[in-house]
Amino acid sequence: MSAQGHRVVFLYSELAGYFLACAEALGQHPDVASVDIVHWPIHPEAPFQYSSTNHYTLHPKEKHDRQSLAQLLAQINPTALVCSGWMDSDYNALAKAHCHRIPVVLTLDNWWTGSLKQRLAALTAPWFIHRRFNRAWVPGAPQVPFAQKLGFSGNSLATGFYCADPRPFQAIYEKRKSTPTAKKLLYVGRYLEIKGLRELWAAFAKLSDEFPEWELHCVGTGELWACRAIHPKIIHHGFKQPRELAPHLVDAACFVMPSRKEPWGVVLHEMAISGLPLVASNRVGSASQFLKHGKNGITFEPYALKEGLNTLLSKDASRLKIESDASHKLGIQQTPVDWRLTLLSLIEA
Repeated sequence: MSAQGHRVVFLYSELAGYFLACAEALGQHPDVASVDIVHWPIHPEAPFQYSSTNHYTLHPKEKHDRQSLAQLLAQINPTALVCSGWMDSDYNALAKAHCHRIPVVLTLDNWWTGSLKQRLAALTAPWFIHRRFNRAWVPGAPQVPFAQKLGFSGNSLATGFYCADPRPFQAIYEKRKSTPTAKKLLYVGRYLEIKGLRELWAAFAKLSDEFPEWELHCVGTGELWACRAIHPKIIHHGFKQPRELAPHLVDAACFVMPSRKEPWGVVLHEMAISGLPLVASNRVGSASQFLKHGKNGITFEPYALKEGLNTLLSKDASRLKIESDASHKLGIQQTPVDWRLTLLSLIEA
């Protein structure tokens, strides 16, 4: 660490509120002098609203070319870089220019699948990856094997890269204690094929006659919006800003995440903090940490979604209350303060 404190620069992809909560915590640390975040444009399917604060500064990438980005970094003179993957050629060039003299952290959320592309990445890592990055930071256990295949281990590898902002969801958990729970199943996320939404709508519709008092509430938008299921017990709310989510969470009986592929899924962490029992496919990375089957919810194979929902809808209120409290206990075990300490330990190793 420099005498004046760390100057951390993030070369980031799409911003998310939970990441900025972590950046805020990092900027508040007495050993951190500045936090600067270069980021891609906001995704139109998730048009969240963000701005700089006293503890971090945002730099929209579309306002820069590679040369002006290099000039920006020269002005900041960072003591550490954190880069979202290796898919951005400008970010790769900046990482390569700094890797020989400061910590340059690669973040990735891919699971190891043994695909040809991944095997080639592992094979060429000494020439491509390690000339640009000297540390790796992944969300959790599902990503560790791939990072290890790329040559990161020991003090050069850490978990916990994705972390929810607990503040709004802790408040929701407190409200839920005094709010009667409705027979309402909740989905929050993009309307995409890979999210398993068609399967969710179909499975719920098949069970609706057997459980007529239950409703499925879906919050989000995306390419499937135009062909969303039309059913009297399936309610579509469209996209909501984070501050607008609370009314949907306070009385929900359970949260469902049926993704066919979800490298992590911070929303599951957020719902756990909120105290919602969880139902998620075993393709959701964050389920490895925040969903314990039989304790705070159900994990299922994607092809067994209907059976998983049937088990959920058959549970009584007392069982769901036990699972609610268990979810909250799991969710609060990881916070932005933990995230901050992990990063500082990684770049100081």
